[in-house]
Amino acid sequence: MAPMIDVTFLLLIFFIVTLKFKVLEGRLDAALPKDMGSMTTETEPIEKVDIVILVKKDGRLTPDPATRTNSQPEGRLKRYVGREVEYIVGTNSFPNAKALSTFLDRFAKTEEMKEDTPITLDVRKGSVYGDVVVVLDVVIEKGFQKISFAGSFEE
Repeated sequence: MAPMIDVTFLLLIFFIVTLKFKVLEGRLDAALPKDMGSMTTETEPIEKVDIVILVKKDGRLTPDPATRTNSQPEGRLKRYVGREVEYIVGTNSFPNAKALSTFLDRFAKTEEMKEDTPITLDVRKGSVYGDVVVVLDVVIEKGFQKISFAGSFEE
């Protein structure tokens, strides 16, 4: 067993000593600005849309009678009753997803604008999964492709 360990260490030392690191010659990977240098091009500013999802009124969590079973006669799932969610885009405020949908129709008229316009969903405190999914469905239905999520650290 000892000779096999000696041979292993000798091979390990041999490979470490003969190892040569690849040197990059004259090439640096960098993200350089495109509007400076010998061939300058003008870039158009891209307007982005920030959608804030804000809960105005929490409502009450009650069992959903549509999900009744024999073992759970009051309802298997729960839903909010009296919950009010507001969607804010810039200075515009929308009480429901339908109004937000019509605003997004007017905002980006062409397919190219929809593909290039980034949308950020800013979800505020008190929002639940269902609130976000409603807005996400509207944004995807309208054809927007660059969608990101943001959150706040409010108390």
